[in-house]
Amino acid sequence: MISVVGYGSLLSEASARQTVPALQNFRLVRVPGYRRIFNKVGVVFLSRHGADPSSRELASCSTEPDDHCEIICSQFECTPEDFVELYEREHRFRWVEVETLRCNSLGSDSSQRRGAKTSGRMCTGYDDMEYRLNKCITPAEYELRVGRYYTGALWRDDILPFPRYLAFCLQAASSQGEEVLDNFLDSSYLADGVTNIRTYLQQSVELQNWRSFDTGYSYRSGR
Repeated sequence: MISVVGYGSLLSEASARQTVPALQNFRLVRVPGYRRIFNKVGVVFLSRHGADPSSRELASCSTEPDDHCEIICSQFECTPEDFVELYEREHRFRWVEVETLRCNSLGSDSSQRRGAKTSGRMCTGYDDMEYRLNKCITPAEYELRVGRYYTGALWRDDILPFPRYLAFCLQAASSQGEEVLDNFLDSSYLADGVTNIRTYLQQSVELQNWRSFDTGYSYRSGR
């Protein structure tokens, strides 16, 4: 079995099961040494969700190393055959192995909150040139996966979260409890690497009511 760590939409077990229906042992863990960052253009927003390629609101969530941060994530196991489906869903990311700490009791003191150390595979940031060279065998494959929907750089420092996707991630985090939501708000950043999502929500009129958003967000539908 392959152990997978999810930090954005995969905080929702229902979303994870859209791609990996037979996943096992869905649980919450802590991943030290990383933060979330919304700095990758979500091609799926363009191909399935009607996003405007000229808009700045195109970002999906990635991760990057940060020695002073810790993110609460989901973790689950799946077969190698099912992992192939997830690998395809997250094709534009780099996969790394990270240390995870089981959340035995959120909200308790630190001696009770941290369970045994394990490890899992997690998506993290990539580079446009590396992606073209190492994940797309030919220019034709890149055109099929990306170019027919979007022609700019995939990894950017000037984009903002796609609103429905961010609302979906916030709802997923909130469904796991206030501590998980607070961690998401404070350990997730815009592509500028400076503004956290808590501050961004305070500044965004559109996202003030994210809890009541009907996101219609699905990896299996064109909505």
